[in-house]
Amino acid sequence: MDSIEISAAGMRAQRARMDVIAANLANVDTTSARTELRDGEVRHVPFRRKLAVLIEGADGLPRVKLVEDPSEFRVERQPGHPHASAAGTVLFPNVDPMVETVDLMAASRAYEANVTAAEVAKSMQQSALRILG
Repeated sequence: MDSIEISAAGMRAQRARMDVIAANLANVDTTSARTELRDGEVRHVPFRRKLAVLIEGADGLPRVKLVEDPSEFRVERQPGHPHASAAGTVLFPNVDPMVETVDLMAASRAYEANVTAAEVAKSMQQSALRILG
């Protein structure tokens, strides 16, 4: 496994992380990702934030594992909302746009760092070939 392969795996992992963050941001107001029947009442379950956790794969390269954020949903009182409960409360996703934006910036910077590392490795290999030949 060479340095360009490692950088490419890092880029793939950060790209997957950015995709998860984009999905979270797209669903920031999704109050009914699914429904369930509880106590004789149809309950709307909002979108649950996903997290991209970087783990080490069998080959030693980074992989992304998706997990759901177990934090509580945001509760707002909006009796006129179509997904309001009998008490007039609505559950909103546990997605904080500010947190997602900061995570997106960090993933973007990590992606750029991997691009730079791959470019340096490529340049070093080209220099070695020039010296040899």
